[in-house]
Amino acid sequence: MRITAYADKWSVQQGDQIKFYVNCDGPSEYQAQLVQLINGNTDPAGPGLKEIPADASFNGTHAGRQQVINSGSYVMVPDRAPLNVDSFTVQAYIWPTMPHKPEGYWRPGPQAIIAKYLDGVGYGLFINEHGELELRVNGQVLSSGAPVRDRAWTFVAATYDAATGKAVLYHEPQIRYALDPEITPKEAVFADPLANAPVPLVIGACADRFDDGPDGASSVPNGLVIGSHYNGKIDSPRIASAALSRLDIERLKLSADSGQDERRGPGPVGSIASCLVASWDFGRDIPTRSAYDDGPYKLHGEVINLPTRAMTGYNWTGKETDWTRVPEQYGAIHFHDDDIDDARWDVDFTFDVPADMRSAVWAVKLTSSEGDEDYVPSVVRPPLGKPTAKIAVILSTTSYMAYANEHLAANAGGAELLVYRVPIMQAQNMFLAQHREYGGSIYDTHTDGSEICLSSRLRPVLSFRPRYDHFLEQAPWQFPADLHLIDWLTEKGYDFDVITDEDVAYDGLERIEGYNVLLTGTHPEHHSGHYLDNIHAYKERGGRFMYMGGDGFYWVHTYHPAYGRGEVTEMRRCESGIRTWRADPGEYHHQSTGDLGGMWRFVGRYLHPVAGTGMSAEGFDIGTYYTRTPESNNPRVSWAFEGIDYNERLGDFGLVSGGAAGLEIDIVDTTLGSPPHTLVAATSAGRHTEGMLLVMEDYGFSQAGIDGTHHPRVRSDIAFHETPNGGACFAFSSIAFCGSLSHNNYDNNISTLVASVLNRFSQDGPLPAPGEEHVLHRGRKDYDPELNRVRVDAGAPVEVSP
Repeated sequence: MRITAYADKWSVQQGDQIKFYVNCDGPSEYQAQLVQLINGNTDPAGPGLKEIPADASFNGTHAGRQQVINSGSYVMVPDRAPLNVDSFTVQAYIWPTMPHKPEGYWRPGPQAIIAKYLDGVGYGLFINEHGELELRVNGQVLSSGAPVRDRAWTFVAATYDAATGKAVLYHEPQIRYALDPEITPKEAVFADPLANAPVPLVIGACADRFDDGPDGASSVPNGLVIGSHYNGKIDSPRIASAALSRLDIERLKLSADSGQDERRGPGPVGSIASCLVASWDFGRDIPTRSAYDDGPYKLHGEVINLPTRAMTGYNWTGKETDWTRVPEQYGAIHFHDDDIDDARWDVDFTFDVPADMRSAVWAVKLTSSEGDEDYVPSVVRPPLGKPTAKIAVILSTTSYMAYANEHLAANAGGAELLVYRVPIMQAQNMFLAQHREYGGSIYDTHTDGSEICLSSRLRPVLSFRPRYDHFLEQAPWQFPADLHLIDWLTEKGYDFDVITDEDVAYDGLERIEGYNVLLTGTHPEHHSGHYLDNIHAYKERGGRFMYMGGDGFYWVHTYHPAYGRGEVTEMRRCESGIRTWRADPGEYHHQSTGDLGGMWRFVGRYLHPVAGTGMSAEGFDIGTYYTRTPESNNPRVSWAFEGIDYNERLGDFGLVSGGAAGLEIDIVDTTLGSPPHTLVAATSAGRHTEGMLLVMEDYGFSQAGIDGTHHPRVRSDIAFHETPNGGACFAFSSIAFCGSLSHNNYDNNISTLVASVLNRFSQDGPLPAPGEEHVLHRGRKDYDPELNRVRVDAGAPVEVSP
């Protein structure tokens, strides 16, 4: 993959501008072509890749150039006079996650804790290649001689007295076990005086080299490459311009507020007050990109590349788990050498989107004469409040970001057990395994084993592409799977707009209230509360909602306020839900907003009320089909099955898992929020394999019989319910569902069913109201076995086929 690229927007309004950034690692030139994307699945059993070339000002040949991603997070403090000291004290609490890097690690070498250092000039605290704490003063080194314990708090400090050359290094684990050797302070006398390097002070990394090439062009600060990235937490970093005594070092731990006196607390007094340079408090301004300095010079730092904040500090008591209530106990930042918030590439070309450009899925196709290829997709949306169709498809860009550049195919040790076969990887998987600087997904862990809970789209997202098959099912997933729906709508001749969940979240109800019907994508799993609020308001006002996928509305997401419109999203996995990692205790609340993370279900917003069904099972071997239930004959929903025999197998075919009911599937459950009047019109019950397993949040302890051959909740339900003011919801409840739409040249019972629903839902005015006999008092549970079997509304008897 010698051409990789990204755009600054995934959704652009008609009349606005979008910027494109391209890396050519080899080709001297490339061709750019605007295309409308219709279908992205290259399976020979389907309709194949469909793209329509279109005119654009940037079409044609462009000069290629290499652009580099400088990943790895740190705090950068600009070079200012107070930092250019003669004598000093540097101190902090650290919680390193990989002081010993394994052989072959992608970024070998020392790790800087606090450093104003370059090429043997300056000062800093490091962890050396042996995992030992190390002080550097110019080319002179003093080591603690003891390895730093991983995932444990250690207080570290170093002093240097310019008058005597004496240096002292303190390495103090906060817990010492019975058989731990004692680590005593180390002393040395350095012959050469300190010479200050003309570089910023960096926390969590160190200046590496000046560079006027591609590496320096995308670094912060520009032209200076940062290296020696640290993995782990740092809390309470402080600097003084004198060699403090051990007692004064202890006093400096307590406070740096120079306004304190004997009536207000100990404060920095005497020798500390006269030499304090900086005291950074990472528990302040957590939702920002600023590192606040409480010292006298206000040497505030810039937080680069999105490390994880709102992390428990060295003083966390465990009595409060919400950082917004005790920010002083959340003064730690967790830095990683593979963090990335913005590739910071130079713009290669821009596109002024015409005001009359069709709302659709578009992409810039990039190719070279040597066979290189990449796509940069985006959505063109109409102006706010001015829909151009009655139908809108909402692409799940927050979910695309959650899965962005995931490494599970190459790095998940149990991948074969998950998918019941050897995963087949794409070129993107292999590329990402070698290029950690492109970052991972919220399903991955960092290189140090800690969770990735933040994802940015200001980088090439190589899974957000047509032609991309996911290892879970060897078929499209997320964006390319959603193109199955775009393809069907296009082939059937529907007029529709395309918007994103980002648009719904930011623009509010005005973005969607002009549409008669909204259709989701195949896997709208990750959403913000604003999105859910606006969808609810839309339905309450008579809007119609078609849930075209499975595992929807599952995880709590927030957008980071320090970035633009939806550029960075956050999710923290907590104590339940299907998850590849779990956040550490006390770290469940988002740094973006302070909201509690985890499943929406566990903050009282169940999946089931959104469209009528909610996640019940997942499995990645083979899919299956649906059959109609007696409830499908109820006149409230029977119209949807016109032209479909009662005994037909619905979706006994498909490009994704071989059937319409597969991968991740949802059910009706009125006890979890499905409206009591919801009708189960079709189900896949009893047709799944032992590879389809019940979700863990639905059972309390591990047991046999939670698979598709035993458990009654392992199924997918196609469901319908009415909403107020002439609205309604139809839920198809399977990620694989849209993969069946194109079967037999789009002439099949899944296509017929969806068309019947869409035609009815897209009509003007309220939907036909059900008869008065259907208006009943209903409870959440129905304890009558016979009524539960047939579930026919009182007063509306129907013929029930065997």
